[in-house]
Amino acid sequence: MWLNTAAFERIGIHVESAELEALIEEALIQIVPARRVAQPSRELTPEESAALLRGGVNPDWRRDSAENPIVRTAATYAAVLASSLTVAQAASLLGIDASRVRHRLAERTLYGIREKSGWRIPAFQFSPSGLVPGIDQVIPRLPSTLHPLAVIGWFTRPNPDLHDDADQMPISPLDWLQTGRDPEPVARLARSVGQGG
Repeated sequence: MWLNTAAFERIGIHVESAELEALIEEALIQIVPARRVAQPSRELTPEESAALLRGGVNPDWRRDSAENPIVRTAATYAAVLASSLTVAQAASLLGIDASRVRHRLAERTLYGIREKSGWRIPAFQFSPSGLVPGIDQVIPRLPSTLHPLAVIGWFTRPNPDLHDDADQMPISPLDWLQTGRDPEPVARLARSVGQGG
């Protein structure tokens, strides 16, 4: 299969077509269940279908379409893997040895995804000058059992407990850290992720 890597090139990520294909395969293995998923709209009551629609989810997606949430999740995960750094790339960006990167992954002061092909280190935690300030204090407080998409979603979605000083609009934990604010409020919030709090 030939895959177009131009979208990654546009954002400065160089990935070979064969590597992207392998990452997509890994994502599919992790995300897509071994059994076929039933058509949700046939298994839901009209009230449940209406509630999903109000929440922005279409319960009438076809199993074999791009609207299938499993397909979309697998594609998102493949994009995360493809845009992630290798240990060597992260070491170069951070100006440290590759063994130090592996040590930070083990300590969970750097977030990584362990794949058959090796570590993939999602790009969200890097700035042009290195690691996002304070993120190494937040990552260890997140539950280690969270799926990578849950981790990235938590960091990148606006959080109602974090506000921009100017307009009091909620901002994401990542935006909070990127502006150099104190990481402790974000670290406190990280402890409660996945606990309903």
